Amino acid sequence: MMLFRIFFILITYIISICATPLKETPLNSTDTKTQIEGLKSQIIQKAQSYQGKGDPNFKIQKELEALVKQLTLVAPQPSIKDRLKYFYGTWKQVWGPYEYRKQDRSVNPDIETREIYQVISPKGYYYNVIPIYKDGDKSQVKIGLLRCEYELDSSPNILKMKFTEYPGVEGRPKDLPIWKLAEIAEAGKLENPISIVPKTVVQWFFGGGYLTEIYTDQDLRIFYNSDSIESKKAYLHVMTRVKP
Repeated sequence: MMLFRIFFILITYIISICATPLKETPLNSTDTKTQIEGLKSQIIQKAQSYQGKGDPNFKIQKELEALVKQLTLVAPQPSIKDRLKYFYGTWKQVWGPYEYRKQDRSVNPDIETREIYQVISPKGYYYNVIPIYKDGDKSQVKIGLLRCEYELDSSPNILKMKFTEYPGVEGRPKDLPIWKLAEIAEAGKLENPISIVPKTVVQWFFGGGYLTEIYTDQDLRIFYNSDSIESKKAYLHVMTRVKP
């Protein structure tokens, strides 16, 4: 009888353990956050190691894409319309395209590869800001301010964009960072503005394209830029936020 009671108590205890639901680890747990930050750090460090380098055979891009894939598995992204609060602001390119004319993933010697900015307004436009050197001569610099307009596409992570104008200024401003020229250009208050490319040429021949936003948070943005949604030549961009 005593053995039966012990057996009954043991069975009851085992059943109660099996019936207790396992606790799920929340996505915002310390371990998950640590993993996300670790992957972000790896991506930025690798991108920095390749800053200013071309990528004709997609080798660099494939290395970065492997890490980006891990990041988006750990931190799945909502549609871009739900990430817009992070999307707006000033971003600095860590790695991405450095040749915009030949589309061969080489490096244009007439641009400053360490100072490529994208300044995004919530009003549907952004500026690509970049120093341009005449024939590679760094003593002769212009700041290019290529303006684009964007809108949400029907696809959840894609923005449709078109180029509208390409003003600039001679020389560097002495009392402010070059990315702040975007706001001044939009207000029409550039001092001694120049035309890098005539407006009619920009609107007729530059066309537009698509930004496929892969990852966006408060300090890191990763996206593809391409002429068409299905383009196999899309260029990966890794950008970090510029603090105001």
